Amino acid sequence: PASRKWRTVASLLNEHAAAGEVIAASARAAEKDLARAATDPVLASAIRLMALVPKAAHGRDFAEGLRELEVVVPEHPMLADISVGVASALERRPHGSTRSDFGEMVRRALVATLTTGIGDTLPGQFDSDAEDVRRAAARLARPESFSGTARTFFGRLFADTLGSWLDRTLSVDIGSAAPFGSLRERDAFDRTLEQYCSDATRIIRELSAAWYGRTLEREGTITSERSAAYSALAMNRIGEELRHQRDAVHA
Repeated sequence: PASRKWRTVASLLNEHAAAGEVIAASARAAEKDLARAATDPVLASAIRLMALVPKAAHGRDFAEGLRELEVVVPEHPMLADISVGVASALERRPHGSTRSDFGEMVRRALVATLTTGIGDTLPGQFDSDAEDVRRAAARLARPESFSGTARTFFGRLFADTLGSWLDRTLSVDIGSAAPFGSLRERDAFDRTLEQYCSDATRIIRELSAAWYGRTLEREGTITSERSAAYSALAMNRIGEELRHQRDAVHA
């Protein structure tokens, strides 16, 4: 966008300002877009899958439980089957709106988060069977586990979103006359961005654990309405934390 705030970001990049200062300015420039994203239907659908895929692993028939969530998998799903099924479910779901770049980033963030969350506890890439995968998925169905999963998801989503907007709207190139003189400089910037967003998402850990446990205890499931309310609240809390971090940079 050609807004004054994004022009400020462009100036900071061209002046080779510190990464933290550039990222803080980017978060400020993106505030309105992030606020709109908080109510995106694809985000609510992703949150619901993130909460209920692990819960399905506790059922008598994991594959059938996933299919009830519109995650199409074979009878004894492996990790790759779940990843593909979740991605397809989000892409196939109409969401009441047209496909967007943000929706695609939500889909990628969810698939990466679930794949890592399940895969990290498997005995081995080639030694695992479908029962190992089910047990690993089931471990994510605890409030404290959902809390960590949610933080990872939102951290990845915010970093991808801010990074994408920087690349697309500011034509961030690499070279002697560009904001980043080398791939190493760009990699360092991306790591700072990831850490910045990870720090901002720390605030939702307690909120996420309480919401997950309370909602399942009271209702036995996570409805689309509940996931939409949670995603909006989580995005709002993270937005507030990003503003606090931005103010700290300029203090």
